[in-house]
Amino acid sequence: MRWNRTKVVGGLLGALVVAGAIVYYNWDATPRLSGDVTQVRTLGMDAESSVAIINFIAVNTSNYEISVRSREMEILDAEGNLRQGKILSVFDTQRLFQFFPALGGMGDEPLIDNHRLAPGESVRGLAAARFEIPKHELDERKEIVFRTLDVKHRPTVLRRVRE
Repeated sequence: MRWNRTKVVGGLLGALVVAGAIVYYNWDATPRLSGDVTQVRTLGMDAESSVAIINFIAVNTSNYEISVRSREMEILDAEGNLRQGKILSVFDTQRLFQFFPALGGMGDEPLIDNHRLAPGESVRGLAAARFEIPKHELDERKEIVFRTLDVKHRPTVLRRVRE
């Protein structure tokens, strides 16, 4: 069987146009947040552990409501290893600011699980996580990553690379 080059190229271009149309049509169909980590503060708890506190702003850029199911925070340390933090409760986060006034004010309210965002809605929030590393290692991190998962386990990632 002989292939006609014009028909093959035309078929491939047609498939590419259809795939592009599907992606364009569904672009806003996946609930996601976009935004930035606006501030990072660190606090040494003892010789072997520390806390990272981030402030962030995010916007629901989709056409659907987002419900935050869970939150995670991790760092990329100076050696390039990922270190997972343990997210602190709202109560514990508030106590940090109460007992350590040098942190300054919270500025934003802690983001909690089951927080809902309507399409186009923005949120300014705060999250804190405990890391089982000394403060100086936390301060030497290359990057901090804050991740939320919605009820269908779709992630949103906000990150800040250390300058």
